[in-house]
Amino acid sequence: MQKSNKKNRQVQRTKTWILDALMLLMDKIPYSKITVSDITEKAGIARTTFYHNYDNKEDVLFEYLTDSISIELLNLEENKMDNSQNNIVLMFDYKHMIKYQKSIKKILSIMEIENRLFREVQKFPMSLLEQYKKKLSNEEYLICRYKLCYQITGCLRVIFDWFTNDMPLSVEMIILLINAMNIPKTVQYRNIPSIVVRFKNE
Repeated sequence: MQKSNKKNRQVQRTKTWILDALMLLMDKIPYSKITVSDITEKAGIARTTFYHNYDNKEDVLFEYLTDSISIELLNLEENKMDNSQNNIVLMFDYKHMIKYQKSIKKILSIMEIENRLFREVQKFPMSLLEQYKKKLSNEEYLICRYKLCYQITGCLRVIFDWFTNDMPLSVEMIILLINAMNIPKTVQYRNIPSIVVRFKNE
């Protein structure tokens, strides 16, 4: 157990060196011009160490971004207090986003990273749908799939626009706004879950 913990700490420390090196380089060099050799030289590590942890520089930023915003799609069905509720929660680690606002904004400005995030997000509905497949008719299944894709990507677009433009609305207001814009349940399709957006520790 101790060896495992020590190894985990070492991996995390190495990843921190790599990320810090890349972020420092991004202050001076356009992202497209930065090479893995630049990163390893700045971090003081071997190229083999870099490739032991990541496949490319995009992976470094993508991992940091997803860890920072902590996108979690949680099926709250088991914990619901009202049997009429059937929600999936899209959770953001707001405090961490604020603490590292400069770094996250810099990463979000890189088109490849943002595009990759949205590609990955598209996979969430498919995994979530497995939980609902037995409850839904074929028609409901398709409607649920498209509804979740639309709502999840829409929520992210609003959050990122709000965040990169220095949060012109309060946290409470942006959450209220997003949840008001989400597609409500209908009597006809009451088995289809809805998205609810929250910030961690709100």
